[in-house]
Amino acid sequence: MMKQKIDQKKYSDSAYKNYFKKGWKKPYPNSLIGDFVDYYPLNKAISMLPFKIKGLKVLSICCGDGFEGEYLYKLGADVTVTDISPEAVKAAKRRCPKLKGLAADSENLPFKNASFDIVLVRDGLHHLPHPFKGLSEMNRVSKLGFIMIEAQKSFIMKILIFLGVALEHEISGNYVYRFTRDEIKKIMNRLKISNYIIHTSWCYHITFLSKYIYPKFNNKLWLNFFLILFKFFNILFGHFGNSMVITAIKDKNYE
Repeated sequence: MMKQKIDQKKYSDSAYKNYFKKGWKKPYPNSLIGDFVDYYPLNKAISMLPFKIKGLKVLSICCGDGFEGEYLYKLGADVTVTDISPEAVKAAKRRCPKLKGLAADSENLPFKNASFDIVLVRDGLHHLPHPFKGLSEMNRVSKLGFIMIEAQKSFIMKILIFLGVALEHEISGNYVYRFTRDEIKKIMNRLKISNYIIHTSWCYHITFLSKYIYPKFNNKLWLNFFLILFKFFNILFGHFGNSMVITAIKDKNYE
């Protein structure tokens, strides 16, 4: 397991060392549809919280290039980012200089209990040798609760993996752990958290579409058409979707 962490750190350090070194720049054009797809899980998670994120002390783990950290900062949160890769933390702070950050192992976070109001992870736990240990750490260092955005395991995903459409192992070498609803329910019970919401949907980022297709349909008419299809498709099939958004609120700390 230690080897997996070492390999992950080496890969991320290499990937982020020169990542937008002279300042962050988006690798594809802005577009209404592309932005909706990119931000949907985060927007959905924030909408599921019973309080405003503005003014809260928030930790974003497995931060990567700081996408989530920047998003939270723009909502008015006091944001700290961590990643096992020091170069990833540097990239995140280049993207949004207002972020605080340090390199840290998400399975052993260097913070005291309840150090942050909210802890968030997006597509990061599946990089860890022990994803549920990382989730327990999120719970430990949070005061009000946490947000988890990860891949869902379903029979449809198994078919997509078999067909090669979805990955079982990432380019960094790690196994892509996907969570089931039952697993989430069991760990919430173990953590003694009864106030949680699970939302699943099909919302998949494809760089090719964001770079070459969505910009060609960049107006509100096409966005509205896309939103209708997105909503209808997820009404029918969202229960088995690739994306799982969980908000967990610690009852004793929320009034």
